[in-house]
Order: sequence, then structure tokens, then C-alpha cells
Amino acid sequence: MRWSELKLQIGKPGNRILIVGLFLLSVVATVHARSKTADESVRAQIVGTWSLVSRETHLANGQLVADPNLAASPMGRLIYDASGNVAAQLSKRGRTVEMLGEECGKAAATKHRPGTAQTILGYDAYFGTYTLHEKEGYVTHHLESAIFPGDIGADITRRIKVSGDMLTISFDTTEQDGTPVTRTLVWTRMK
Repeated sequence: MRWSELKLQIGKPGNRILIVGLFLLSVVATVHARSKTADESVRAQIVGTWSLVSRETHLANGQLVADPNLAASPMGRLIYDASGNVAAQLSKRGRTVEMLGEECGKAAATKHRPGTAQTILGYDAYFGTYTLHEKEGYVTHHLESAIFPGDIGADITRRIKVSGDMLTISFDTTEQDGTPVTRTLVWTRMK
């Protein structure tokens, strides 16, 4: 069919409606496909193994405070898999057998605090499943087991942001003495 014949076919009133309808259908399909890709992209982006870059604790006034349990620069790994499983481990640097005496006393006095996993003997570890709330920007970890028995069965929610190979997780919690704080953990993807 030549262009002049095609122009005549397009010019017919019934064909105009069909063409406009097909155009609108393609626009809706494109928007839906992009929306679906965006929803899946956050999940796809977090899947993998992450290494802790930094962990900061701030008071409500913004003041940076030291964490007595994991110290200023702990080591850590965070793993999310595509099936919805999560595992996290954080460790105070320089842990020794000699520190066990003092740390065991602290461990015995540890109480469960909502919204966070507890550190025992300079170590924090748990595993379970996760639910990603992509549109709201947060993830919930459902703890199946943890180094601190009081955390088993807990749900802990984290604000989450992915930018390339960097993952930022933050959450509000309290110190052992009840002081409200915000913790921010920055992770880098391991390759």
C-alpha cells in the first residue's frame, strides 16, 4: 500500500477511532510496563550480599553518639536473596576472649527493645525472611532466630534506599537507657 492510499484509509472516521484507540492502548501498556519494572527494580536491587561501610547513631537533636556495643566502626554483612530470606551479622572490631568476663555481665542484663536487634558480646546476628514495601520505602525483617533469644519472632522495620551499589538503611530505636536515637547503616554491594 502506498502512502497516498494509507492516508485515505486513515482519513475515514471509523479508522480514526481505531487508530486513536490503539494509540491509547499502547500508551497505557507502556506506562504499566514501566510501573511494573520500577516496582520490581527495588527488590532486584537489594538482592545480594552487602558489606557494612558505616553505622551511625544520632540523638533527636542530630548529635552523633558512640555505640558502646558495636563501637564506632563495626564490621558487617547483610544478605537478601530473591526468595525473601535475609541474614545480618555485625561485629565489634577487636573482639577478644579476654573481654568475655565484662561482656557476659552486660549480656545477662540485656533487655529486648522493640524495633532493633540486640548486640551480645560485641556481636549482633539474625536471620529470617523479609517483606519489602517498595512504594513506602521500607523493609520488614521477620526474625526466625537471633543471637539474642529475646529477638526471636520479632519484626523489625527499616527505611531503605538503594543507589547503585550503595544501600542505606535507617531506623528509629532507643538506647539501653531508653534514649531515642536514629541509626543509619550504609552498605556496599560485595562483588
